[in-house]
Amino acid sequence: MNWQRLFGLVLAAVSSGWSATRVESVDPAKGLVLANRTVRLEFASGGMGLAALVDLRSGVNHVRPVAGPRLLWEVAFGKGTQIQRITNNYKPCNHAHVETLANGTRRAVMEWNRLRWWLEDGVVTVRVVVELPADSGVAEWRIFVDNSSDYWGLWSVTYPLVDGFPEAGKYDLARPVFGSGGQLLRNWSGKVEGRSPSGGWPMQFLSLSQGRNGVYFASMDGEARAKDFVVESGQRLGMVHYPENMGVAGSDYPDYYAVAFGVYEGGWLEAARRYRSWALRQKWAQAGKLSGRSEVPDLVKDVGLWVRDSWVWNRAEGTPHGQNLPFLEAQKKMGVPMALHWYDWHHMKFDNEYPHFLPAKPGFRERVAELTGQGLLVMPYINGSSADFNIADFARFAPHAITDEAGGYRQHFYSDAAGRLLSMCPSQEFWQSTISTLVDRLIGEEGVNGVYVDQVSAMGHELCFNAQHGHPLGGGRYWADGNRDLLRKVRHMSQRKGRQVVITSEGADEVFFDLLDANLTWAEPSDLEIPLMEVVYSGYTLFFGSPCDYAGRSNRFFNWAQGQALIDGRQNGWMTFGLFEPAHVAKAEYFRQCGRYRIAAKKFLTYGQLLGPVEPLKTVPTFSEEGFGWQQKHRGTVAGAAGRLWRAEDGHLGVFLANYLEEAVAFSYRIDPAEFGLEGGAYVLTELTPEGSTAVARVKGPVERQEALGPRQIKVIEIAAVRP
Repeated sequence: MNWQRLFGLVLAAVSSGWSATRVESVDPAKGLVLANRTVRLEFASGGMGLAALVDLRSGVNHVRPVAGPRLLWEVAFGKGTQIQRITNNYKPCNHAHVETLANGTRRAVMEWNRLRWWLEDGVVTVRVVVELPADSGVAEWRIFVDNSSDYWGLWSVTYPLVDGFPEAGKYDLARPVFGSGGQLLRNWSGKVEGRSPSGGWPMQFLSLSQGRNGVYFASMDGEARAKDFVVESGQRLGMVHYPENMGVAGSDYPDYYAVAFGVYEGGWLEAARRYRSWALRQKWAQAGKLSGRSEVPDLVKDVGLWVRDSWVWNRAEGTPHGQNLPFLEAQKKMGVPMALHWYDWHHMKFDNEYPHFLPAKPGFRERVAELTGQGLLVMPYINGSSADFNIADFARFAPHAITDEAGGYRQHFYSDAAGRLLSMCPSQEFWQSTISTLVDRLIGEEGVNGVYVDQVSAMGHELCFNAQHGHPLGGGRYWADGNRDLLRKVRHMSQRKGRQVVITSEGADEVFFDLLDANLTWAEPSDLEIPLMEVVYSGYTLFFGSPCDYAGRSNRFFNWAQGQALIDGRQNGWMTFGLFEPAHVAKAEYFRQCGRYRIAAKKFLTYGQLLGPVEPLKTVPTFSEEGFGWQQKHRGTVAGAAGRLWRAEDGHLGVFLANYLEEAVAFSYRIDPAEFGLEGGAYVLTELTPEGSTAVARVKGPVERQEALGPRQIKVIEIAAVRP
C-alpha cells in the first residue's frame, strides 16, 4: 500500500472541507503542545507520549507522572503463533507539525516514517493525528499504520494509549455493561475491559469523572469494527483496534474511524448526552424515533409486563387450556397487556441439538393459539448464534463455523448439561438462512407472534480466521454486518404476508437496534446500576426485563428492582408465574402498579426521552441489604425513593417518583422547565395516574415541590406550559 497516498486521502476526508490556514513546524525532540481555551495536551519529547491532559477550566491535570518514557500507541505484529510489539518509543518521532484550520480547529500530526523492523528496512510507518476543535475539550484521535513487511502482518493497534491515567480511587467510572442500563463504579480501582461490538460492551464509550471534572473516551465507529476498551486504574487507558487480515503479511491499518478523548464538564449523565448526539446519527438509529417506526408492532410497544417461564407453569397440567391457566389468570389480575418469554417449548433439552428446535412439544401449537387469541404476546426462545457439535448433521454446519487462528472451533461451556455449543460465523448465508427459515416456520406453522433470537445481541465479535468465509481474517466489520444481514432476513420473515411479529434478542447491542423490536436486559438488580443506555437511546428502541428473586428477597428490595426499572424506562418483568401465587401477593401488587403506570405514561416511557435523575433537595431514607449484584453478590445501600425526569414528544416534562418502602417518604425537588426546552414561564402541573389525570398546581418560573409519597407509591407529575 502507498502510505503517502493513503494518508493524503484520509486526511482530506477528516478535514471535512476545511483547509489549513497556518502550519507550524515542530521539533519532535522538544515535544508538542496542543491547546485551546478548554484543554491543554502535552506530548513528551522524542516518543511524543501524552504527558499531560489539563482541564483549563479547573486546572486539573488528569495524567500522573510515570517512570520511563510516555506511551501514545502500540502496534503488534503477528506471524503464526508469534506476536511482536513496538510502541511510540521504539524509535523517535521523526516529523511533527501543527495545523490551524479555518474553523479554528487545531490539528497535530506526528509521524514515525519508514522504520526498520525485524531485519527489513523502511517497512513500517505510523502516523497519528489529533484534532482539537476550537470550542471543545474532547479531541478526535486517529492513527494510520502502513506495513510493507513481506513476513509480518498487523495483529493489533492500540491507540490512544495513555499511561499514568486514571489514578486509582480518584474517579467514578461509568461504563456500559451486559444486560443492564450501565454501571457507575464510584472511587474506582481495578481493571475493566470489553469487546465492542458486543452485549458486554453495548455502547462505544465510557467516562471517568472527579466531581464535575470529566474525561470522555469513545469510539466514533459507525461500522462497528472489532475493538477492545481497556482501562486499568493507576496504569493505563487504551483502545485496541483489530485490523483486517490479522497476521497476513503486509496487512495495514488505514484508520477507519476516530476516537474521541478529552475533558468535559460533568459526570456520567453529561457523557451519555454527548454520546447520544453522536449515536443517533449512526445507521442503527436511522430508522428514527419509535413513534414513527411502523415496522415495530404495536403489540410490543404496548406491553405492560413480561413473564418468563418454561413448559409447565405453576405445576399446571392437563389440557392445553389447563396448562395456560396461570398466564390467563395472571393477565386478568394485572389488567395490562402481557408478554411471555417461553423456554423449553421444543422437543430437546435446553442448550442441546441447536439449531434443530423443531418439532415443538405436543400441545404447543394449541397453547399458542389460545394465548395469542387473547391478545397476549407469545415469544419462544431460539438461539441465533450457536450450533451443537453433537448433532448428526454437523458436517453441514462445520464449514460455516467461526475458527480461531489455529483452525479450532470457538466452543463455549455453558453448563454440564449443555451440548458442545460453538459459534457460527454470522457472515455465512447458510447460517443466516438456517435461522430465518426457523423463524418462518415458528410463525407460519406454530402461530407465534414473537421470536426471541438468543445470543445475537449478547455475543461479542469473535475474531474469525476461516479463510473460506470470504471475509477479512480476524478484525473488521464482517461480524456486525453478518448479524445485521441475519436480522434483516429474520425481520423479512416476521413481516411477510402481512405479519406483525415481534423480534427480540438477548442483552442489548446498539448496532442492532434498528433491526430488533426490543432488547432483553436480564442482569439481576445492582446498586451500581445507572440508566446509561436509556439516556442515550430512550425514544428509539425498547428495553424489557427487571428480574428479581421474588421468593428470596424482601418486599423493599423487590420494589426497588421494579420501581427503578419503571422510572428508567424498561418494560417490567422476566420472572416466572410463581410471582402470582398467594405467598407473593404484596410483590405482585407492586409489579401490577408498575405495569399500569407503564401504560398510563406511555407518552414518556415508550416514546419520550429520559433526561436524567431527579435529585431530592432533602435526604430521603435509605436501606441496606445483602444480595445486590449479579455474578458477585455484595451488601449494598440504595435510596428508599428515587426520581427521573422525562420529556415527551409534545415537549411536556414528566417527573417520575417511586417509593420502595413500607413507610411514607417526602420527596422534594426543583426543576426549571426552561432548561429542558419548555418555555413559557408559567406551567400547569397534572398528576398522571392509571385512572386518569388531575390538575394539581399552576406555577410561575422553576417548579419547586415536595411530594408526599405514600408507602410503596408511584407518582407521575406532568409539567406543561400554560397556553397564552
